[in-house]
Amino acid sequence: MALPFLIVLLIGLFFLLLTLIEEVPVARLEVPTIEPRPKIPATESQTGPQTDSQAATGATRIETELTTDKTGPLRSELEGIAQAYPATFGVVIFDPSTGEAVTMDADRSFLAASLNKLPVLMTLYRAAASGEVDLDDEITMQASDVQAYGTGVLYTYPVGYTMTLRECARFLIKESDNTAWKMLDRYLGRNYIRDELYRVGAYSTEYWIPNTTTPNDALLMLEKISDPSYTTPDLSDEMLDIMTNTSFEDRLPQPLPEGLQVSHKIGSYGGTFGDAAVVFPEGSHDARDAYYIVVLASNTSEWTARAAMREMSLATYRVLSETAAAEAPDSSEASGS
Repeated sequence: MALPFLIVLLIGLFFLLLTLIEEVPVARLEVPTIEPRPKIPATESQTGPQTDSQAATGATRIETELTTDKTGPLRSELEGIAQAYPATFGVVIFDPSTGEAVTMDADRSFLAASLNKLPVLMTLYRAAASGEVDLDDEITMQASDVQAYGTGVLYTYPVGYTMTLRECARFLIKESDNTAWKMLDRYLGRNYIRDELYRVGAYSTEYWIPNTTTPNDALLMLEKISDPSYTTPDLSDEMLDIMTNTSFEDRLPQPLPEGLQVSHKIGSYGGTFGDAAVVFPEGSHDARDAYYIVVLASNTSEWTARAAMREMSLATYRVLSETAAAEAPDSSEASGS
């Protein structure tokens, strides 16, 4: 009778000790946790004044549509693609050079899934730009961080594994690693990340619970990541590089020509699938030359969503590339010959 009781007691003491160990923060970021501000209705957030970084780059929240003579064919193609695939779509395509866009239910709320890793990335690098974080500081994986589901590889690493914040960010995006997300979410603080989303105007995004976003908010996150004045030129370039050549290149990047830099993040959960990308023309790494495309699809299968995203991506590239080529000055005229 005593032996089973002793075994149960020892097991209980083991789990109590494990809990106490996990409560000790490891490499915890010492920044204040800020309660999120109350939401501002969409109409106010879209018509409010530009932020300093928006004014610096000429980027604005989407208010206008691309003129019919430029993108009438693109709108028609997108509508045709959406009708051909059984799904609910939210789409926004933004050309920073004109500040105009083509949209399709861009304010509809979708399950964000791993698109919720974009706010973590931008908040971490924003904190680094302000001096609150050193990306070379180390973070250690706790037992409570291990997320043995979905995407990622860190869950196979031993508890206690230590890496820099920069390395953790690469796991977060390159592998869409759920354990890396949990580590950085713990490190920064969930309210701190939420507050940054509200600060930049992503009022329609609910970080983590219920973990939803809209195409327009995903676009805003891409704009901030691409904006050197939001962090620094080097940190912006680093984020865009992390988002390039990930383990998930089979959606928006897949049909595009080789040689293009496509910085993007996917999300998948249940019947909802998404991809949000910055597409650079061949030979350019300047966000002012790029265009943005966000496609979210729900109530569908992964195969259907992936096929629709590829078609929308290729149609967008073709139309915007042809438009850019048509508007480029003739080289003979430019040289005066």
